[in-house]
Amino acid sequence: MATLNKPPEKSDAKPDKKSSSQDVTAPVGERLRNYLKGVRSEWGKISWPTWPQIWGQTIVVLVMVSVMTLGLFIMDNSFHLIIKLITPHRS
Repeated sequence: MATLNKPPEKSDAKPDKKSSSQDVTAPVGERLRNYLKGVRSEWGKISWPTWPQIWGQTIVVLVMVSVMTLGLFIMDNSFHLIIKLITPHRS
């Protein structure tokens, strides 16, 4: 007789209580100390960009801003010219 593969049944057990570092009943000083310890441990995991990467990304941003500025300038002048041609001149 063939057996069907059943998905595992969900457990009704409650998850463990959160650590005391996340306990809202702890004094403010202890919570702040735990928070700063966590910040310090995470700070070491950051991968900082190198100076060549920073300069390269800065150049890309400046080029894109320049291209967008030029594009908007051309579009603005084009619309101005079109509107000037369509509307009658008043003397």
